[in-house]
Amino acid sequence: MSVRPAVADHLYPGNVLTIAVTNANGGIGVAIDNPIATWSIDQNARTVALSAGQALGRATLTISDRSNQSVQIPVRVGLDAAKILSASLTLQYTGNPVDQTWLQRTIQRTVLRNVQLQPGAQAQTNFNLPAPLAPGSISAFDAQVQVAGSDSTYPVNALVNVNLQNVAAEAFAPPLLFYDDDPEHIAAQGVLYRGHIEPGTPVRLYYYHDNGGQPRDLVVAFSTTSDSSTVQLIDASAGPNIDVMTVGHNVTRDFLNRKPNNQGIVQSITPQSPYVAERFAMLPLSGAAGNIDIHVLSGGALDVTVLSVAPGTPDSAISQLLTQGKLPGDGHHRTGVFNLTGYAQDTLAYTVGGQDASLDYGLHSPPTVEPPDGRDFGEYGVWRTVNFAVSNPTEQSATLYLYEQPMGGPVRSSFIISGSISGSSQPVEIPCARASERYAIGGPIAAPPGSSSIAVATMTDGGSFYPLEIGLTTTPPTPSPPPITAPNGCFPKPLASPAPEPTGR
Repeated sequence: MSVRPAVADHLYPGNVLTIAVTNANGGIGVAIDNPIATWSIDQNARTVALSAGQALGRATLTISDRSNQSVQIPVRVGLDAAKILSASLTLQYTGNPVDQTWLQRTIQRTVLRNVQLQPGAQAQTNFNLPAPLAPGSISAFDAQVQVAGSDSTYPVNALVNVNLQNVAAEAFAPPLLFYDDDPEHIAAQGVLYRGHIEPGTPVRLYYYHDNGGQPRDLVVAFSTTSDSSTVQLIDASAGPNIDVMTVGHNVTRDFLNRKPNNQGIVQSITPQSPYVAERFAMLPLSGAAGNIDIHVLSGGALDVTVLSVAPGTPDSAISQLLTQGKLPGDGHHRTGVFNLTGYAQDTLAYTVGGQDASLDYGLHSPPTVEPPDGRDFGEYGVWRTVNFAVSNPTEQSATLYLYEQPMGGPVRSSFIISGSISGSSQPVEIPCARASERYAIGGPIAAPPGSSSIAVATMTDGGSFYPLEIGLTTTPPTPSPPPITAPNGCFPKPLASPAPEPTGR
């Protein structure tokens, strides 16, 4: 006896498969060891109609005849491990130049967001990044998407066409800061922050939260209730991580890298479809933060909402949660709208042979727009520039040193150094420092005779402690902070308790 087909695979719930039986001796019978399908037998036609039920999984179907001949047929009822939502995607971005590693990750994220996964499934994508695009240029390529199957799901292997465009956009400096750190600790699901963005007035959103006792998703969403909008987002977000200093430092480092090059994405937002810019699966005690510059390029006003939702809440359900009431604050009032115009832009005069030039930052709050009791002590989200106007009255080049000195506790830092005598560089990262000592920011700088300048740009790190002093000197500072476990490091090991003295009578 034989059957055709010999394998009943790739059956979906509700499918019917006809199995032809040949060379059977007399009537045929059917049995199955897992009731994931039912059947009907046509003895005259020698066929078995196998109907897949709603249950998923594997089974073995046995077809036998009167002479006890039998054939076993592997059966599987399942679903595709994923659904590709669209066969073609468009990604618009800005920047010149654009970091190709960032672009690779951004494309990967866009492609994977286009994949609707079954529970437990994971998607991978592979593609060859095209040559760098100048602003105004376009390109296209195929990205391969692969999702492995299981006993109850079928593997997916598909190609998605990606249309890439580098949009020519003017750099912008937001005059307003939306600061979101109240409540800092997420204790429930709901809205943590809500802000309104008008066309013509770019804003910067800085958010910082850690999670309480239950797993939750932290979401940053953009929406509109009237006209569609096109928005540019320069986004440096990080987390989740139980090490909040690392989260805050990564936000600052990445933003200092991206903002000078105007490097971001361009996203269209309609009233029917909010855009989820960030989502973090927050385990207990983990933290997440972000610094996002927002510029409406066309269309109407936007709302930005930071909210806590149930784990795994689909993006399609976020729109129903945006109008929830705001969760109560924690009493510290670390929230509000602040005026950044002209703030944190300092010039310090320095003369070779004279006193060191320095300033402290991170202790004050930018001017409050609303509410009156809002505060941003720590100046989180503030882009600070310090221009050292150097005068060298000698006829010889002088060796100068930029330094930082912690004044409030453990701190990590990033700086961009530029100017007429220092050139330009990628952000200089300073490891965690705690002791109130001077640590070098980059290498020594040669100041020629006459007038010159050194410009420093920086932002405070979420999770670090302030104020922090930065300055210019001819005295060599310590090249680098000590290891974090050293006696004067960020987190020195506690001294071992002495052994108890013996007692007796």
